[in-house]
Amino acid sequence: MKIDNKVILQKGTAETIVKDELEKKLNSKKKLRIKFGIDPTGSDMHLGHAVPLRKLKQFQDRGDTAILLIGDYTAMIGDPTGKSETRVMLSQEQIKKNMKSYVDQASKILDIKKLEIRYNSEWFGKMTMADILNLTSHKTVSQMLQREDFKNRMKNNQDISTTELLYPIMQGYDSVMLESDVEIGGTDQKFNM
Repeated sequence: MKIDNKVILQKGTAETIVKDELEKKLNSKKKLRIKFGIDPTGSDMHLGHAVPLRKLKQFQDRGDTAILLIGDYTAMIGDPTGKSETRVMLSQEQIKKNMKSYVDQASKILDIKKLEIRYNSEWFGKMTMADILNLTSHKTVSQMLQREDFKNRMKNNQDISTTELLYPIMQGYDSVMLESDVEIGGTDQKFNM
């Protein structure tokens, strides 16, 4: 089934950041690389994941490369979005247990045969401290504290861990490592994207 560019731009979409740039990419006839990332912080995907998975399927049907990124490394931190307190870090064993059926769950919507499945431990697991310092040098603490939830926590004298400040940087780096043309996510992920 061929998907029209208007469907990509409008159907199931709350907001498109840099919409003009996406339109140009869609009209270029170039095969795009589309990333949707999910952290296995629990054993089940939830209904909220269905919307971005369906959007990823639209790109897949259009002939683009759909990438399902399983954030097995970022899951250790857990996305701080909307949290009023620091998350407890997950163990590697818990993460492996949680993600055991993620690909099977995603296959309810996506064509697994046409899906690139990646794990961010592929790059984060190989990084040295020098690599991490270099990565973090591209953003400031002030930029990270612009997140609404971080602002609220600061205002209420609630702790923010250093690992939570790393999360948006790590999510952005995922897109770099995957050479993504487009990143799909929920509206709660806007700051990270």
